Amino acid sequence: MEPPAAKPAPIAVRELYAYYLLVALYFFAFGMQFVLFPYLAAFLLEATATGVGLAQSALSAPMFCLLLFGGLLAERARAGIALARLHLLFCGASLALAWVVAAGALSYELLIAYATFVGICAAFLMPVRDAALNGVVARETALGHNTSIATAAATTTAVQIGAQIAGILVARFAGHAPAPFLLLQAGVLALGAVVALGLRAPKPTGHERTIHGALKDMRDGLSYSFRSPLMAPMLVSAAYVGVFVVGALQVLFPLIIREEYGGSAQTQAGRLGTLLACFWAASFVSAVVLSRLKPLRRPGRAMIVSHLLSAVALATLAVEKPFFAFIGIAVGWGLAAGIAISMSRTIVQGAAEPRFLGRVLAVYSMGFMGGAPIGSAIIGFSTEQMGPHAAALIPAAGLGLAALGLALLTPLWSRNSDGANG
Repeated sequence: MEPPAAKPAPIAVRELYAYYLLVALYFFAFGMQFVLFPYLAAFLLEATATGVGLAQSALSAPMFCLLLFGGLLAERARAGIALARLHLLFCGASLALAWVVAAGALSYELLIAYATFVGICAAFLMPVRDAALNGVVARETALGHNTSIATAAATTTAVQIGAQIAGILVARFAGHAPAPFLLLQAGVLALGAVVALGLRAPKPTGHERTIHGALKDMRDGLSYSFRSPLMAPMLVSAAYVGVFVVGALQVLFPLIIREEYGGSAQTQAGRLGTLLACFWAASFVSAVVLSRLKPLRRPGRAMIVSHLLSAVALATLAVEKPFFAFIGIAVGWGLAAGIAISMSRTIVQGAAEPRFLGRVLAVYSMGFMGGAPIGSAIIGFSTEQMGPHAAALIPAAGLGLAALGLALLTPLWSRNSDGANG
């Protein structure tokens, strides 16, 4: 008598796919916030242009202050558990804001408090999640699933942008009842906490657990980042993108819609959602194309060219135009942005030494997020003084000059993907 056939082992979900799902859930919620937060500040509370800029700054300023500590956490905590807890904190903030909005008790001060708390959560969440990708790819390779870090980074970018688009499209229907959409945002973040527990990374070892050890690691990470001939210019690029691009997206878009096109709060929210969805949809397309192609030979050059194209797109915002033309500009700008995001992620994650990865990603994000509140505040103040169209020329000129400086003064323009120049 033959022994009974062994039951096939259950097919486990690949960890890389769980990581992509985690990214998708977070950025779906982030995409909703991209519409809901400026809606609450600019359209519901009708804050001044400076007030809108400062509110957006409150989202990113805590990240600048705390991202280095997030990098230390990324090198010391088990990624799955840390990410689950941070998602739940973000979820709790969304639930609280939903209750305040539903009760008709929202004030500018409460919105600032929400933004500050969410910024603190993101400061720890971003480095932990980004640093986890390298470990996920390494474990996948050990199991026979070969995926290069460049391909995984490009795919992560595509997933991130696609999820943002979905969140933006959903949130544009918030209209006069944003509270249910904030509840949906909270539910998505709670689901992200569950998915995060599927990451199989062990607890990192080799780092001191004392305060002295943490401060030493922080100093070493900063020294490595700023002394590296490749990482230092990437930090510069992160800072100027934060100042000139993020400020424009967060402040100029809603203010141009409010001042030039008008309409009810619901109409303005719909237009903002449409504009952002078109921008990120175009970014998604270029990121997906890059993920399917052979890695570019000169990723730094591609990034710099995309920044110059973004500067041209920003300059066109200085001219009054029909809304459909505004959408066309957003699409062109989005195509360039998708290339810039993919190339930045590829360069930073591929070039950083593994022992410094968490801190390098934190310093890079700190440059980006440090520039964002500065840019939002400057553009908000400039818009109040000059109007949104004239104010658009400031980030356009700044972005163009900064990109040219990066091309002429750093090795990024001539550096190949294998590390050689030429």
